[in-house]
Amino acid sequence: MKNAIDIYQALKVFNKITEFGEKQASDAGYNSTYHLCGLHAETGYDGYTITLSDGRTSLNIYFHNKYQFDYPDNEAFENFMRRFSDVMKHTVQ
Repeated sequence: MKNAIDIYQALKVFNKITEFGEKQASDAGYNSTYHLCGLHAETGYDGYTITLSDGRTSLNIYFHNKYQFDYPDNEAFENFMRRFSDVMKHTVQ
């Protein structure tokens, strides 16, 4: 299934998660994972790939703003997008 997303909005969500989210060290040892509003954000070892995930759905953003979703069903995708919106609404308290 092909799902359109505003890649710049996705990058803003990634930045917000890494800025305000809770940081956890990665098992792989080369990067950290950040958590906010049920989403996880991390970078690939090369620094060119970022991933946003909620455990069931993931969005991988590659070099030149290409991206790919991976999800088991539409319900999982819709849940991911709700969390995505929650991050955009998140404000620092």
